[in-house]
Amino acid sequence: MAKKKEQSYDMSVLKGRQYSKSNSLINAKGTTSLLAQKIFSVGIQQAQLDERTGQLVTTLHGGDLRRIFGNKGGSFYEHIRDLVEPEKEKASLLDWRIIYTNDQTKELEALNVVTDCKFKDGILEMRYNNRITDQLYQLKENYTMFSLEETIPLKSIYSYRIYEILKSEFDKQSYIAHKRGENMDNSEPYILVMNLTDLKLRLGIIDPNENKEIINALKKSNIDFDYIEQLSQETAERKRDKGTNKTGKAKYSVFSTFRKNTLDKAKEELDEMTSIRFEYEPIKSGRGGRIHSIRFMIYDKRQRVQVVEKKQIRILTQDEKDEFIDNLNEIIDEKLKIKDLRAIAEAAEYDLGKVEKAYAVMSSMGGRVDNVTGFMIKAIRDGYDEPVKANKNRFHGFKQNTYDFDELERQLVDN
Repeated sequence: MAKKKEQSYDMSVLKGRQYSKSNSLINAKGTTSLLAQKIFSVGIQQAQLDERTGQLVTTLHGGDLRRIFGNKGGSFYEHIRDLVEPEKEKASLLDWRIIYTNDQTKELEALNVVTDCKFKDGILEMRYNNRITDQLYQLKENYTMFSLEETIPLKSIYSYRIYEILKSEFDKQSYIAHKRGENMDNSEPYILVMNLTDLKLRLGIIDPNENKEIINALKKSNIDFDYIEQLSQETAERKRDKGTNKTGKAKYSVFSTFRKNTLDKAKEELDEMTSIRFEYEPIKSGRGGRIHSIRFMIYDKRQRVQVVEKKQIRILTQDEKDEFIDNLNEIIDEKLKIKDLRAIAEAAEYDLGKVEKAYAVMSSMGGRVDNVTGFMIKAIRDGYDEPVKANKNRFHGFKQNTYDFDELERQLVDN
């Protein structure tokens, strides 16, 4: 199989070109293609208001599109034509339907983003729904500005959407912090916690337009996302019965697959191509429980670099921490509680080498340590050396009775 050609972009054309969207639209729910999102962004960047209809209208010439999206041949125009006039059963720009909460009315609205669209003689013309004109044009508040230089090169629709969501949140929290006169430490991220099902809706993985019951559920003041997840599964099963879904399973219902194809891919792309980066941590309902939310840690790559001893910190996910605890349980041949193992892991900053070194020191003492947890924590904190022959009550100059290991353990484990 021939290797897919990497798409190139004329960055000189993209440089300095920006577009704005209201935060309501950024957090809208619905599904579309990556190309449609990019065409939409390029279009609103130079759209003009039709005073008669109140609609935003944009005209994009083929030459400009070619330069923006790369030096392609006729296939590029085929992509545009397919987006406007697709084959049977394929979605077009006119089918792009979103559901969002209007900040002014506080009501849930469902509408098509583009009302008119045609591609003729190498020119693409689009008219945006006039009900979202105030969400795109001459925005004064509750909006986010994006750079085409950062969004257009993104390769995944999920990376694109995650970037818009996180950039919007980062700018909002930066503005609030600045208004309050707060000076954040450069190593501190902004935090965003999102329900997993809500994130799937915003990414278009769960399409609310496929099931009216999902739309009804979204209209409620207290949204039951578990119920929406159930409705999504029921929709997938109906598709299986119709022969359009072989497995009968909702898309990315397995978290490991969702993580690989959305979060991990977006994490890599944003770090490479945009001004922000992020780490994330799944949030479970108890140890071994179901993952219900994602905690995002958002950093400004230009200013917020987290460094300790010139080594960049990588924040472990909860699954990685749990796996580390399991490894400790195998290394330390003692009957310790989970909270004790966790205290040891925290003291070692999840560095397995530190734990192994401290345990080797303790093992060389011939069972003369009564409080394993307290000793391990102290050995890790003070960096005890490799084991050598011990003398009576002294080990490498350390007198065992100098420290109260029980008190040390109590303080660290309780915290």
